[in-house]
Amino acid sequence: MISIFSDYEPIIGEDCEEIKPSKIYDQLRNAYNQGAIGILENARLVSLGTADECDYDIIYEIWRNSRLHDIIVWINKKITLEIGKLDYRAIDVRLRIATNMLNKLVNEGFLSRDLNMRIHYMLVTNVRQEMSAINVEDLPF
Repeated sequence: MISIFSDYEPIIGEDCEEIKPSKIYDQLRNAYNQGAIGILENARLVSLGTADECDYDIIYEIWRNSRLHDIIVWINKKITLEIGKLDYRAIDVRLRIATNMLNKLVNEGFLSRDLNMRIHYMLVTNVRQEMSAINVEDLPF
């Protein structure tokens, strides 16, 4: 399986052909715990993340809107770094909290409804994909 973070620095001593998604998230947690706070600034969970289909308007809005940026930092800290450690129920609760935070920005006029819907869709889709990839990584088929 390929994770949205698969092109990060490969794990030292591991075969780079197939790195398990759970090891990628372990590596992200290790990097963050050693001071790599740039992981919190990452927008991959709310955008497509590929060079061909990148959502530049979402990334621009994250850097333009400080309140949205704070929510992205919260999402990375409470959801991205916890993927592989927490179960579906805990992640779902955090997704609902993130959804409420995004909706509050719309209600207060800090974010357009269209952009909010796209960010929310990508967030939920990517989190579900990553959780699924971790759950099936050891299956023999």
